[in-house]
Amino acid sequence: MPREQIFWRLFFFAAAAFNFCIGGPICFNPGWSHEIAYTGNADAATLRFWGDFGFAVLLIGIGYGIVGLDVNRNRGMVWLGVLAKLFDVVTLSSRWYEGLAHTIELIPAVIDGVFAVFFVVFLLRWRAPAAVTT
Repeated sequence: MPREQIFWRLFFFAAAAFNFCIGGPICFNPGWSHEIAYTGNADAATLRFWGDFGFAVLLIGIGYGIVGLDVNRNRGMVWLGVLAKLFDVVTLSSRWYEGLAHTIELIPAVIDGVFAVFFVVFLLRWRAPAAVTT
Protein backbone atom coordinates (compact mmCIF):
# COMPACT_ATOMS: atom_id res chain seq x y z
CA MET A 1 0.00 0.00 0.00
CA PRO A 2 1.45 3.42 -0.96
CA ARG A 3 2.60 5.66 1.90
CA GLU A 4 0.13 8.42 0.95
CA GLN A 5 -2.76 5.96 1.07
CA ILE A 6 -1.69 4.86 4.56
CA PHE A 7 -1.57 8.53 5.62
CA TRP A 8 -5.12 9.19 4.41
CA ARG A 9 -6.44 6.01 6.01
CA LEU A 10 -4.98 7.00 9.37
CA PHE A 11 -6.18 10.57 8.88
CA PHE A 12 -9.80 9.47 8.39
CA PHE A 13 -9.57 7.11 11.35
CA ALA A 14 -8.35 10.10 13.40
CA ALA A 15 -11.32 12.15 12.14
CA ALA A 16 -13.64 9.33 13.20
CA ALA A 17 -12.00 9.13 16.64
CA PHE A 18 -12.38 12.89 17.10
CA ASN A 19 -16.08 12.69 16.27
CA PHE A 20 -16.50 9.79 18.70
CA CYS A 21 -14.74 11.75 21.45
CA ILE A 22 -16.98 14.77 20.88
CA GLY A 23 -20.25 13.02 19.99
CA GLY A 24 -20.17 10.32 22.66
CA PRO A 25 -20.40 12.62 25.68
CA ILE A 26 -22.98 14.81 23.95
CA CYS A 27 -25.13 11.80 23.05
CA PHE A 28 -24.83 9.83 26.28
CA ASN A 29 -24.53 12.64 28.83
CA PRO A 30 -26.17 15.70 27.29
CA GLY A 31 -26.67 17.55 30.59
CA TRP A 32 -23.02 17.40 31.58
CA SER A 33 -21.68 18.20 28.11
CA HIS A 34 -24.12 21.07 27.58
CA GLU A 35 -23.09 22.60 30.89
CA ILE A 36 -19.43 22.52 29.80
CA ALA A 37 -20.12 23.92 26.35
CA TYR A 38 -22.88 26.50 26.81
CA THR A 39 -23.87 29.27 29.16
CA GLY A 40 -27.22 29.30 30.95
CA ASN A 41 -29.48 26.46 31.96
CA ALA A 42 -30.92 24.08 29.39
CA ASP A 43 -34.48 22.85 29.56
CA ALA A 44 -35.45 19.23 28.91
CA ALA A 45 -36.22 19.79 25.23
CA THR A 46 -32.87 21.50 24.63
CA LEU A 47 -31.05 18.58 26.24
CA ARG A 48 -32.94 16.09 24.08
CA PHE A 49 -31.98 18.00 20.92
CA TRP A 50 -28.39 18.33 22.17
CA GLY A 51 -28.25 14.56 22.72
CA ASP A 52 -29.67 13.99 19.22
CA PHE A 53 -26.97 16.25 17.82
CA GLY A 54 -24.39 14.08 19.59
CA PHE A 55 -25.83 11.01 17.89
CA ALA A 56 -25.50 12.74 14.50
CA VAL A 57 -21.85 13.53 15.30
CA LEU A 58 -21.30 9.84 16.05
CA LEU A 59 -22.92 8.83 12.76
CA ILE A 60 -20.72 11.18 10.79
CA GLY A 61 -17.74 9.71 12.64
CA ILE A 62 -18.78 6.27 11.42
CA GLY A 63 -18.77 7.73 7.91
CA TYR A 64 -15.18 8.92 8.34
CA GLY A 65 -14.27 5.42 9.53
CA ILE A 66 -15.85 3.95 6.41
CA VAL A 67 -13.75 6.30 4.26
CA GLY A 68 -10.68 5.24 6.23
CA LEU A 69 -11.37 1.60 5.40
CA ASP A 70 -11.17 2.40 1.69
CA VAL A 71 -9.95 5.88 0.75
CA ASN A 72 -10.54 5.06 -2.92
CA ARG A 73 -14.30 5.15 -2.45
CA ASN A 74 -16.99 7.12 -0.62
CA ARG A 75 -15.84 10.59 -1.67
CA GLY A 76 -19.39 11.83 -1.16
CA MET A 77 -18.97 11.25 2.57
CA VAL A 78 -15.89 13.45 2.50
CA TRP A 79 -17.89 16.26 0.85
CA LEU A 80 -20.51 15.84 3.57
CA GLY A 81 -17.69 16.05 6.10
CA VAL A 82 -16.43 19.33 4.62
CA LEU A 83 -19.91 20.83 4.98
CA ALA A 84 -20.39 19.46 8.50
CA LYS A 85 -17.00 20.70 9.67
CA LEU A 86 -17.52 24.17 8.18
CA PHE A 87 -20.97 24.32 9.79
CA ASP A 88 -19.36 23.58 13.16
CA VAL A 89 -16.67 26.21 12.67
CA VAL A 90 -19.23 28.90 11.89
CA THR A 91 -21.82 27.81 14.46
CA LEU A 92 -19.51 27.22 17.41
CA SER A 93 -17.55 30.41 16.76
CA SER A 94 -20.67 32.55 16.39
CA ARG A 95 -22.27 31.11 19.52
CA TRP A 96 -19.10 31.90 21.46
CA TYR A 97 -19.01 35.41 19.97
CA GLU A 98 -22.65 35.97 20.97
CA GLY A 99 -21.84 34.89 24.54
CA LEU A 100 -23.94 31.74 24.34
CA ALA A 101 -21.02 29.32 24.55
CA HIS A 102 -17.94 29.03 26.73
CA THR A 103 -14.50 29.58 25.23
CA ILE A 104 -13.89 25.81 25.30
CA GLU A 105 -16.20 25.60 22.27
CA LEU A 106 -13.49 27.23 20.17
CA ILE A 107 -11.26 24.16 20.56
CA PRO A 108 -13.49 21.82 18.50
CA ALA A 109 -14.18 24.73 16.11
CA VAL A 110 -10.47 25.07 15.36
CA ILE A 111 -9.96 21.30 15.10
CA ASP A 112 -12.95 21.00 12.77
CA GLY A 113 -11.52 23.82 10.65
CA VAL A 114 -8.23 21.94 10.30
CA PHE A 115 -10.08 18.74 9.37
CA ALA A 116 -12.13 20.65 6.77
CA VAL A 117 -8.97 22.00 5.13
CA PHE A 118 -7.41 18.54 4.99
CA PHE A 119 -10.66 17.04 3.65
CA VAL A 120 -10.51 19.53 0.76
CA VAL A 121 -6.84 18.73 0.18
CA PHE A 122 -7.76 15.05 0.07
CA LEU A 123 -10.55 15.67 -2.44
CA LEU A 124 -8.32 17.75 -4.68
CA ARG A 125 -5.17 15.63 -4.53
CA TRP A 126 -5.95 11.99 -3.80
CA ARG A 127 -6.53 9.75 -6.75
CA ALA A 128 -6.89 6.02 -6.39
CA PRO A 129 -3.89 4.06 -7.65
CA ALA A 130 -4.42 2.72 -11.16
CA ALA A 131 -5.63 -0.83 -11.29
CA VAL A 132 -3.14 -3.34 -12.59
CA THR A 133 -4.45 -5.17 -15.65
CA THR A 134 -2.97 -8.21 -17.28
